[in-house]
Amino acid sequence: MMLAAVMAVVAVVPAFAESVTLLRVFLNDGTAIVSYGEYARVGDRVVFSMPVGDVNSGPAGDPRLHVVNLPVSAVNWVATEKYAASARYSHYMATSAESDYAVLAGDVAAVLNRIVLTKEPKARLDMAVDARKRLATWPRDHYGYRADDVREMLGMLDEAISDLRVAAGETSFTIDLVATPQAPPPEHVPLLRAPTPAEAIAQAIAVAKVSDVASDRLSILRNVVAAIDNPKNALPATWARPTRRWAVHTMGDEARAGKAYAELSSTMLKRATVAASRADVRAVQGVLDAVIRKDVELGRKRPDEINALIEQVRIQLDAARRLRLARDTWAERAGSFAAYQRNVAQIVDVLERVQGTLDDIKHLAGSDAAVLVAWGERLAANAKVLTGLSVPDELKPSHALLVSTINLAETAVRKRRQAAVTGDLQLAWDASSAASGSIMLLIKAEEDLEAAVRLPDIR
Repeated sequence: MMLAAVMAVVAVVPAFAESVTLLRVFLNDGTAIVSYGEYARVGDRVVFSMPVGDVNSGPAGDPRLHVVNLPVSAVNWVATEKYAASARYSHYMATSAESDYAVLAGDVAAVLNRIVLTKEPKARLDMAVDARKRLATWPRDHYGYRADDVREMLGMLDEAISDLRVAAGETSFTIDLVATPQAPPPEHVPLLRAPTPAEAIAQAIAVAKVSDVASDRLSILRNVVAAIDNPKNALPATWARPTRRWAVHTMGDEARAGKAYAELSSTMLKRATVAASRADVRAVQGVLDAVIRKDVELGRKRPDEINALIEQVRIQLDAARRLRLARDTWAERAGSFAAYQRNVAQIVDVLERVQGTLDDIKHLAGSDAAVLVAWGERLAANAKVLTGLSVPDELKPSHALLVSTINLAETAVRKRRQAAVTGDLQLAWDASSAASGSIMLLIKAEEDLEAAVRLPDIR
């Protein structure tokens, strides 16, 4: 009987149709911009859909919307959030409150019906407890809507649960106390009416003025002109004509500013790159100063582009400083590089002159015995000299290649001589391999040595 009484309290009411909530984003100058639906705050940006023109002028009653992307700093968040809370509350009460309560009531009624039809006492008790938990939290999550009705159901459900516990044979149990006070509605903020086409266009212009992204400003202004030209918006001619002239003029200014900043970026970045390649730190710093000065002259209309350009110039400034230090270090070491080059010049000359003989050995094309003996002695002597040289740290890799080159050359000559004496073809092939390796390593050693002693450049 108690469960039947609870079911009688649960009344299902018809749902209202959903509609879009018109929120407002308040700019710091007090302008209340319509947000068609919810706005999104992401990091230091706020994104929302703004109608331009008649809110109901588009196809199927949908307005012409423009996605707005503004810096958070341009928005009065206290006013924006207060209005949003009040608008959401009013919208919920007008649209979803009754339907949500109807769903709750239907679900609870279904649970209670299952309880009545269930024979097992413990199962009936569990279903009743679960139903109570859902009822207890519902007002808190739904702006306190129908909280009195929910409390009445909870009271009767608690009595039913007590009876069900006795029927289930429970002698001890715990009570979960969930407070269900009337949830206070958000601070009341008078909701603004939907804007007229002229007001919506004026709001779009206000957004364009605070937008920090040039492409967004141009896009908004194009939509403004299109909305003014749309006869469905029925705008006062005395307002529409000067507003359109202003929008077109501003678009022209934006286009000219875009061209000026594009030329500035191209010119300054080229200057910075050339100066950095010369390790001219002061010249690159001068370019950076010129960028900042020129931006002021142009009215600081492109902060994003200027910040990107400054970052690129700073990269070049860092490159110039690194190159300057590398060249200064090179200058300190240039004397030791030159001394090493003089010491190995004769050895490299010997290696270059023996290339013809090594090529014959490589191809098993035959070699004169006297020539092989002479080259063997010269290569062995030069290998000893090369091993005993003092080598700057920077040149040790290329020096190691030279040592390997001359050792392979001496090995090729010696093995070819042995092959000629013994007639062993395998020894001839071993000599060929050594000659081939020496030829390749000499090319690599000379390239590496040249690169190591070269004046540093930007890589």
